[in-house]
Amino acid sequence: MKTRNFLLALSLTLTMCLAIRAIADNDIDLRINGDFRGSPVGYSPAPGWTLTPDGGNSRIHPTSDRKDFCLELIAAPNRSQSVVTNLHPLPGRTLKLEVHLRGVGTAAIGYEAFDQTGKTLVAADRQLVQLSNYEQEVKRHFPINASAAYIRIRLTAEAGSRAMFRDVDAEVSNLVAGVPSAAPGTIAAPPAAPGTVVAPPPPGAVVAPPTHGHAGHHQYKPLADDQFFALESLGNNEHFAVSVPVGKDIDLDLGEDPNRNLLWRVASYDARICRVELEHDRDGKRMRRRFKAEIEMKALRPGKTSVVFTCGTKRLTIHFTAF
Repeated sequence: MKTRNFLLALSLTLTMCLAIRAIADNDIDLRINGDFRGSPVGYSPAPGWTLTPDGGNSRIHPTSDRKDFCLELIAAPNRSQSVVTNLHPLPGRTLKLEVHLRGVGTAAIGYEAFDQTGKTLVAADRQLVQLSNYEQEVKRHFPINASAAYIRIRLTAEAGSRAMFRDVDAEVSNLVAGVPSAAPGTIAAPPAAPGTVVAPPPPGAVVAPPTHGHAGHHQYKPLADDQFFALESLGNNEHFAVSVPVGKDIDLDLGEDPNRNLLWRVASYDARICRVELEHDRDGKRMRRRFKAEIEMKALRPGKTSVVFTCGTKRLTIHFTAF
């Protein structure tokens, strides 16, 4: 009898934990084999991916991480070359696609969505990326407005291009029936990743916008997702504006110069409206190495706040609207 009651209590506890997790989890990972494991080096495609018959070719290459490989696409001079994933059920209406890439020419990342039969294409979108010898990280949110049931990811080397894709990650927003994806009080901000500096939540600290200009955001320059600003390109008092759906995030990279102790810091924001994470990073190699602050701002609940960053004499304000 005691054993039966214990098992019943354990079952109820697990059920409650899973229910809370379903409400709290914002995104669902698509199992797309984004590290291209399962195929020998030199062969392609990897399991879960299909090479389209466009006349080009592809190969799997090793990286510095023995568990992580990259996929090279080489396009013919007059036509593009793609790989596509298997079809996956579509659990939401916003796709977050991240990928590291480098190469020569132009690449594209995107998706194709299909109806219940999995045969009729009902929506598609992609982003073009100019390639270089230095690896770059690209992140893009794709809204999927059509009534789609299945989705697949498409990676492309444009005509005459050679593209190397690594660490491809795809997430789709998880809308739980009857529960908004980010209802106030239901989604706790996840803990910061190791090495991430999270600004302390100043109680009710909303920085007022400057008094000059008109009210609202229209006088500020718009901020694009994953935008990079070199340190020398920024003035001493810059203002940008962005609107982000609750539960979603936007990234921003700011150039730094650690040799002169010029590192960006989060000065103030309203932690009730958004979560701000800042991590100091670098990319490139040796003399061409670029130092930067990688910033993520996630909308937690509807409202407006000003997120202020400082670096030496420079001050950057993001007028952030969560909706």
